[in-house]
Amino acid sequence: MAAVHDHIRRFVIAGVLLAGGLTPAGCGARQVPPSPGVVQPSPDLARAAARLGQESARFTVVTGDEKVSGVIDQATGNWEMTGRGYVVRRLGPDVYVKLSAEPAHSGYPGQYAADLGRWVHVAVPAGDAPAFGEDFPWAPARAAATVDLDVDGRFSRVTVRDPAMVVSYSDYGVAVRVTAPPASETIEDHLFTLANLGELF
Repeated sequence: MAAVHDHIRRFVIAGVLLAGGLTPAGCGARQVPPSPGVVQPSPDLARAAARLGQESARFTVVTGDEKVSGVIDQATGNWEMTGRGYVVRRLGPDVYVKLSAEPAHSGYPGQYAADLGRWVHVAVPAGDAPAFGEDFPWAPARAAATVDLDVDGRFSRVTVRDPAMVVSYSDYGVAVRVTAPPASETIEDHLFTLANLGELF
């Protein structure tokens, strides 16, 4: 049986979620190797995975010493994240960033001094940054090493080994509306490097 602590069920996963034999951790449970060619996912995890991306929610992502908090509007896929000294909004192919402090990973002191306090508009960058993947912020849950489920059987916390991160989900079904900032408060800065914000970008 699954260990239950404060009404949260925790699973330790061998391999990629739903791609191998999965058994809950705790209460003496152990990993049972699946028969050759047979996939044996935990029914609870399978149900939780099937519900991923069906509702708007709040989320937090911790990578190293960096932590961001966000919300996603599942109807549109638009999200907003707040980190140390910045707010980022994604609306389709557009990204808006508002800095309240120089990014921790700036190339040199004062690199973004002219952008502080203003919304900067840039396009979604090419590459494989986690924040700009098609399935963000749900992708980490699909490749998690450990998983906590809430009392309703939904993902509440996952850990990922590569890239190393911890993602928490809460307030499923919360009303979320992420919109572009007013044009009068927005500037274009095609030299803005989103990767300077942190590992997620």
